[in-house]
Amino acid sequence: MTKSDQITRWRNALQELWGLNRVHAGSEMAKAYRLLMDFYPSCQIIGYPSGDRCGSWVAPLAWEVNKARLLDPQGKVLCDWHEQKLSVFTYSPPFMGQVSRSELEEHLFSIPGQPERTPFHFRNQYRQWEQQWGFCLPHKIRENLPEGNYTVEMDTSLSPGMMEMVEQVHEGESTDSLLLIGHFDHPQMCNDGLVGCLAGHEAVSRLAGRRTHLTYRMLSTVEIVGSVFYAVREAKKRGVKEALFVATSGANAPLVYQSTFYGQATVDRLFRHVLRFAKPDTPVKPFRKGGLGNDEIAFDVQGVQIPCGSIMRAPFSEYHTDLDTPASVHTEQFEEMVDLISEVIEALECHYRLVPRFSGLPCLSSPELDLYLPYPMMSHVVRHGLTMDHPIFAGSQPDLVEKLFTERPDVFNDLMTALPRMCDGVNTVLDVAERVDLPFRIVERYTKMWEDKGLLERVWTSPFGS
Repeated sequence: MTKSDQITRWRNALQELWGLNRVHAGSEMAKAYRLLMDFYPSCQIIGYPSGDRCGSWVAPLAWEVNKARLLDPQGKVLCDWHEQKLSVFTYSPPFMGQVSRSELEEHLFSIPGQPERTPFHFRNQYRQWEQQWGFCLPHKIRENLPEGNYTVEMDTSLSPGMMEMVEQVHEGESTDSLLLIGHFDHPQMCNDGLVGCLAGHEAVSRLAGRRTHLTYRMLSTVEIVGSVFYAVREAKKRGVKEALFVATSGANAPLVYQSTFYGQATVDRLFRHVLRFAKPDTPVKPFRKGGLGNDEIAFDVQGVQIPCGSIMRAPFSEYHTDLDTPASVHTEQFEEMVDLISEVIEALECHYRLVPRFSGLPCLSSPELDLYLPYPMMSHVVRHGLTMDHPIFAGSQPDLVEKLFTERPDVFNDLMTALPRMCDGVNTVLDVAERVDLPFRIVERYTKMWEDKGLLERVWTSPFGS
């Protein structure tokens, strides 16, 4: 599948899914999951019935909306769920009748600082024991509502159902798994939730047909609650060793990486390394600080203890409002996110220990080896050095290579100096890359050339230590 086909796939999925009533449980959420599986077939549904308990968390009831409208004293429709799903509190219980202006005020939500936007009210989904009906509307409308009786037509229902989630799996030679996670709920919004899921599914789907050492999973689930159930009941038996929450992938906002709780996991190390070269201005923040807090807290917790970092774009101006539409999803930003995740996967797949097959310093410039990396200076005289078409730069970004040529030409000499000592059966490609401060792809290519000449053997080992 070409890059253009991949972009068309996720763009089409976005259009199909974004407007559905994707709440914790309900018929449109179930429909959305199955539509998702049409675009990403290597998936399975995991479900838990309403009332099922996982510690102090309870799988929610299914919420259905037949009709939900608010009419002003003159009969003008102020809110209609069928036109704008954010205009109704999610999980509003039923209520039919008239209320005064002052009574209505207790059932309204708006954002004074964003007076023209309809906000998202999600609190009911997490407090099943005290749900309140209500409407969301722009603050400029709310503050100008006249006195009088307002008609509320909240024809909704709560009934036993299933809290579902979808897991996509690319099976590797090892059951050790990296889990990508996104929350699939948030009705009629895109970047918050849905687009992060699509980025994760794209990263896993783009491994199709490739043999991998590790297994890669993508979980589209219900925010926090679904992740709690999966983390406790599913993750360990499915071989999940570390996890990465993916969020707001297409937003017009800066990247930020939030580390796992202790900041020492493999996924932390890899993102620090990949971002160092791909996006050096991207901040690496502590656990759940510097961006948005998400489902990583369900995994990086006592009893589960699966390190979980998060990669996202934040802050973004459309957050939790009716402006988070397909128009706010930018292809370049989305693809950059997928590329970063794919680069981390590539590093996991190249986690080779370097076992020496030589003794003493190899003569790298000898014709039989031909492994010398030409230095651009000799005795203060500029000479012809490395060129962009050298095999060690295959798969590297040309602008990055050019920057290395101009700013750090001696770094390739550092690589030739470090490898004969670090090739000890313990150090890995990434260890060498970090030591000499070069992208792992360049070091990986160079170690492959050494292996081809019989100087070393590259032995893949699980980056998760198992």
